[in-house]
Amino acid sequence: MRFSHWSGIALSSVAIGLLVASCGPSKVAQCNKLSEVVNKAATEAQQLGKSSSNRLDDLNKAADSLDGYATELEAVKISDKKLQDFQARFVKMYRDTGKASRALVEAAKRRDRDAGQKALQELQQATGQESNLVRDINDYCRS
Repeated sequence: MRFSHWSGIALSSVAIGLLVASCGPSKVAQCNKLSEVVNKAATEAQQLGKSSSNRLDDLNKAADSLDGYATELEAVKISDKKLQDFQARFVKMYRDTGKASRALVEAAKRRDRDAGQKALQELQQATGQESNLVRDINDYCRS
């Protein structure tokens, strides 16, 4: 076999390798991965909100769930830079919401009105960005 034959095979292999590497998950597939986790978190939050059980227990459950969803979301492999930003923003929102929820529960247990007000403000600040974040990611994923 001649050298040119081997070099042709080598070049073909490199070209195929580059083609396969560039065929990573599409933007749509990556959007779907993020949406799957975000939708699970939203569904669970709605179910907890409808619960007739102890509200403090619900807040603790929600905080635990949000921490779990933040961890699950962090594990999603995303190559699109804009989607990575959305991913990081959701993770931060979930973590901040969980932290504020726990602080609110602790303040209520201690009957500390000032700490409760502060925790409530932090909770509102954390969750206040959700609708804009959802809108932004939906707009980006549709384009």
